[in-house]
Amino acid sequence: MKSLNAFNPEKTGFFRHRQVAGGYLITNDPGNFAFLSEDDFHGFLAGRLKAGTPLHSRLSAGGFLGGEPPLAALSAKWRQKNSFLFGSPGLHIVVLTKRCNHSCLYCQSGSLGGHGKKADMTKAVARRVLDTIFSSPAQSLTVEFQGGEPLLNWPVLSFMVAAIGERSKKSGKQVTMNLVTNLSAMTAARLAFLLKHRVRLCTSLDGPQKLHNLNRPFPGGNSQAGAVKWLKAIKKKSAPGAGVGDALLTVTKAALPQWKAIVDEYVRLGMAGIFIRFLNPFGAAKRVWGTVGYSAGEYVEFYKKALDYVVELNLSGKSRIVEHSTRILLVKILGDADPNYLDLRSPCGAGIGQIAYDYDGRVFTCDEGRMLAAMGDDAFCMGSAGGGKYNSLVSSPVVRCMATASVTDIQVTCSSCVYKPYCGVCPVYNYSEHGDLFMHQPSYRCEIYTGMFDHVFRRLKNKKVRGLFEAWAKSKPA
Repeated sequence: MKSLNAFNPEKTGFFRHRQVAGGYLITNDPGNFAFLSEDDFHGFLAGRLKAGTPLHSRLSAGGFLGGEPPLAALSAKWRQKNSFLFGSPGLHIVVLTKRCNHSCLYCQSGSLGGHGKKADMTKAVARRVLDTIFSSPAQSLTVEFQGGEPLLNWPVLSFMVAAIGERSKKSGKQVTMNLVTNLSAMTAARLAFLLKHRVRLCTSLDGPQKLHNLNRPFPGGNSQAGAVKWLKAIKKKSAPGAGVGDALLTVTKAALPQWKAIVDEYVRLGMAGIFIRFLNPFGAAKRVWGTVGYSAGEYVEFYKKALDYVVELNLSGKSRIVEHSTRILLVKILGDADPNYLDLRSPCGAGIGQIAYDYDGRVFTCDEGRMLAAMGDDAFCMGSAGGGKYNSLVSSPVVRCMATASVTDIQVTCSSCVYKPYCGVCPVYNYSEHGDLFMHQPSYRCEIYTGMFDHVFRRLKNKKVRGLFEAWAKSKPA
């Protein structure tokens, strides 16, 4: 860069930079950022910014200038943003069964179809899993029930929900319970039980009926109609603001041209938020990637169009819907504390932020590690659940490898990336795609997040959009 010839390191603090929207974005490790015009960036590099100007004051407070930076404030912010480093696994994912009554094109869980009860978790295994969960020193726990379709193993689901309530009272731990379900096996009695025990329900909603049913076939039924029916029932029966009845969008190749129709469907159904997610190459998705997959660039274009439309709906007053993947990025960019989204941490959450329990009691570093086991590779298995095993599980060599491999400072590309303070890597993805734990370039996942961050920062330069984004960053997740 021509400007580097005039670079004055004594006048600048540590920073990373990237050209964004006709200017330069600079960031540093505490997560502070600033937009600079071409001229201001050259002046910043050369140490020619005039003291006392708003720009000089802002950069000085952010730790971007040399001399005596506000180290106490910067280190306090870094510590707060990385407070997860001083905690223990708070998210515990429990796979109650590998059976499922859907045949989703992109299934990543290794489901076995509607048969095979031998792939159900038993109450005996459930007790061992609960012993491990409540062995965690974390005072706030989240237990997330998954499948297959977890409602197909209702006896164990209802048993664990009730048992968690009892153990929570005895231990003094605060426990949030989530159920990820396609809702097809829901009944009025089951819903009443789940709401009584404050279980948050989350389902998939891939858009209009035709697209949803294409992605998520339900032999003998209408997947989207069933999900919508129960989403309405959940909204009607749950307390306002309870955060139940959330929905996730998984983007497939068929969804790419339908970004507007998808957002409109969420708005039509009165959804408070839409969570746009890209496909990862695990499970069935990897086997049929040519049918359902896309390039990183194609996904980023979908994301940009969908997000811009959501922003337009908000600014015009037509809807208050929130896009949750953007909200997570905004909390990391604008907030004082990290949202602890485990995929975007350094190190990642595998084994130190989350633990996944398969139906048979085997314990994995993360849900992605369990997904890989469903494909026949147990590389990320930590051991098995049971009383007294917690310490050996979280200190296992597998966890140590994952923590080391996901520190962004030692990734060649990440260490110099302007988005390093807000991003993270996934060793399971790297292992699945490249055969080792470290990030390779080109990287599909990296290209997607870079494109998302580029667009979010680009939109932050607009005052009206920034006001909306600041409100999203302060809002609680649905």
